[in-house]
Amino acid sequence: MSVKSKRPPKPQSKSRQQRQTEKRTLVLWALLANGGEAFGNEIKPAVDKAEREALLAAGLISVEKRKRAYWIVVTDRGWRWAEDHLSDTLPDRSYAGTFILAGWLKHLQAFMHASKTPLAEILVPRSTDSGKQTDKGSLAERIRAAYLSITGGSFNKRALLADIRKSLSDVSRDALDDALVRMQRQGDLTLMQLDNRPDITQADREAAIQIGQEPRHILWISR
Repeated sequence: MSVKSKRPPKPQSKSRQQRQTEKRTLVLWALLANGGEAFGNEIKPAVDKAEREALLAAGLISVEKRKRAYWIVVTDRGWRWAEDHLSDTLPDRSYAGTFILAGWLKHLQAFMHASKTPLAEILVPRSTDSGKQTDKGSLAERIRAAYLSITGGSFNKRALLADIRKSLSDVSRDALDDALVRMQRQGDLTLMQLDNRPDITQADREAAIQIGQEPRHILWISR
C-alpha cells in the first residue's frame, strides 16, 4: 500500500492592498538606505506615482519637482515610522532588496566604526540574555561591587572608569552610562574629571563619559 506524501499547503495569495503596502515600505527603505533622500527615478525600486503620492499623503516624505524629476526626502515622521516598522513584511519577489540591503549594511558598518559597537552586540544584544543586566537595581549593585573590587574594598577612593568598564565588560556601554549618570543624579556616586592631563591615557579618553562640556574619567563613591 503506497502512502502519498502530503503536499504543503499553498501560501495564501496577497491582496492588492497588501502588495501595495509592502511596495511602499520597500520604497521607504530604499530612500533611507540612500541617506533619506534621492531622486525617485534613481533608486531601486524606482518610486512611481502611486507610491510617491501614498507616502506623501501619509506625511512620510516630502516631494520637490526639479526639472523633470522628483526629489524625495523622508520627513521626521517618516524616520519615526521606520523605527517602529523595521519588521514589517516586504515583497518576497523583488530584486531591489539586494541594493537596499547593501546600502543599509554600509550605514551599519559606519555606525559600528563610529560608536565602536561590535556586530554581535547589535544582532545578539547581551542584555536579552540575562534579566540582571536590564534590572536597574542589580546593575547599580554591580557597579558598586566593581568599584569596591578596584579600590580594595574601600570607599572614598577614586576608580578609573576604564577599569569599571573592564570589570563590567558584559554590560553595553549605553546601559552602563545610563546607570552611572542616573546614580550620580541620585547622589549615589560622583563622576569626576582627571585634572592632570599627562595622567590621562588613551584608555581613559575612550572610557570617559561626556557630561556637558566635560569628560568624566573617574568614579567616586563615598559610602
